[in-house]
Amino acid sequence: MHRRDFLAASGLALGSGVLPTFLGRAIAAEELVSTIDVAVKKRLADAALNAARSAGASYCDVRVGRYLRQFVITREKNVENVVSTESTGVGVRVIADGAWGFSASNEMTVDAVANAAKLATAIAKANAKSQTAPVQLAPTPGVGEVSWRTPVKKNAMAVPLKEKVDLLLGVNA
Repeated sequence: MHRRDFLAASGLALGSGVLPTFLGRAIAAEELVSTIDVAVKKRLADAALNAARSAGASYCDVRVGRYLRQFVITREKNVENVVSTESTGVGVRVIADGAWGFSASNEMTVDAVANAAKLATAIAKANAKSQTAPVQLAPTPGVGEVSWRTPVKKNAMAVPLKEKVDLLLGVNA
């Protein structure tokens, strides 16, 4: 084996082991089309809103996200690896003492999200000490519970793996 081939092979082996942990947890391809249950999202959002309010925030918004990635790694006429990953998290943005604060957690538990809300509020209060003018939100009526999904014409995760592989191998031909 030539040095160049050895380095390429060991780099691919190392990369295939690191990709799932670096970019999220590895998941089965079937999981790519599932979603987070609405009741779970609501429970997490309620925990964040209550914790932020208790910590002194005058405003709070919560975003629950699920991020999917799929890597199809080809080299010349070979498929070297296929990795599907998922990462989830909750972002909490608050206003406290007239300043913004933000925190997030990749732990999807009530306690972790409540702690993120408390931290966001503490950050806002710390930011307020050096802020010259308080944040003033435009007066708008509340919208209540809102769920939004990106409009998708074709879900990339629902495209059969064979189509993706054929496309990549065709480019490499």
